[in-house]
Amino acid sequence: MIVVPMERGFALATDLKCVWKLYRIFKRERFDLIHYSTPKAALLAGLAGRALGCPALLCTLRGLGYAAFGGWKRLVGKLCEKVACRCAHHVIAISHSLKEQAVGEGLLTANRINVLGAGSSKGVNLDVFRLNAQTNTAAQRIRRDLGICDSDIVIGYAGRMTEEKGTGELFGAVEGLKRQYSGLHLLMIGHTDQRNPLTKRSLELLSQNEYVHLIPFKDNVADYMAAMDILVLPSYREGFGNSLIEASALQIPVVATDIPGCRDAVIDGITGILVKPRDVSSLQRALEVLIEKPEKRIVMGKNGRRWVQNNFDRQVVWERLMLVYKQMLGNSVEPGHK
Repeated sequence: MIVVPMERGFALATDLKCVWKLYRIFKRERFDLIHYSTPKAALLAGLAGRALGCPALLCTLRGLGYAAFGGWKRLVGKLCEKVACRCAHHVIAISHSLKEQAVGEGLLTANRINVLGAGSSKGVNLDVFRLNAQTNTAAQRIRRDLGICDSDIVIGYAGRMTEEKGTGELFGAVEGLKRQYSGLHLLMIGHTDQRNPLTKRSLELLSQNEYVHLIPFKDNVADYMAAMDILVLPSYREGFGNSLIEASALQIPVVATDIPGCRDAVIDGITGILVKPRDVSSLQRALEVLIEKPEKRIVMGKNGRRWVQNNFDRQVVWERLMLVYKQMLGNSVEPGHK
């Protein structure tokens, strides 16, 4: 591993130094293929790789981060994403709807971008995200430690704690449902987003309610997910939505917003329910359906496990990526490279 520090935000002087460092590393190591992703790293590595003339540059597009901004930040972000994509010889999108979005936004042409199977950025480890005696025991312990009874309903969330993930709408929906269902809990797992953190008011609302459980990100996230009855991702934008297929692998029904990325990870009405983005009422109605119909949760959970097994096994995702590597190396390795 060679560590190259870089700023996540805009930092022209630091970024130029980083491009130079990457250029020197690429020149010294003489890589046959460079695979890059995430907006800043993709831009800098793409520029350095093109400047050196690397024969195979592969970019993984994980989402359109600039979509969260407006004004000049959006314009600059879009330009950077376009440069990163166009520096690459080929681009992988982590969902079909993200591919459509990228092509529609003019980042690149459709023939230069593809999706590995049904998508996702990394697939799911089906041995970790599965219901068994060990997972069930851990989930029961977590519920007991949090003061959650077996008969209570746990609505869960796993991801960055930020407004753009729809956390405000999630809390609003759960708060409305709490008036009808006393044994309702909200379990939220994840770190605070430093770029776009929750508002002070949101944090106060979340921390003041005993039925809301805020848990920092855990390595054993599968155990915490298994303690949930429903997983929700009411995001405003997503590249895919890994938490949705991880929950499905654990036979947990999911509720997500009907946006690019999320709609690739949920079969509406089969593995979960898609709702309108930024709409508390739509989210609350979907959750009420699943709370009222436990048999529907069971069916959707089983459907979700099959859906993930057939499409998102990480071993299969890795094999598809390795095939892309082999194809690119076979078409591009030049004399003199290792």
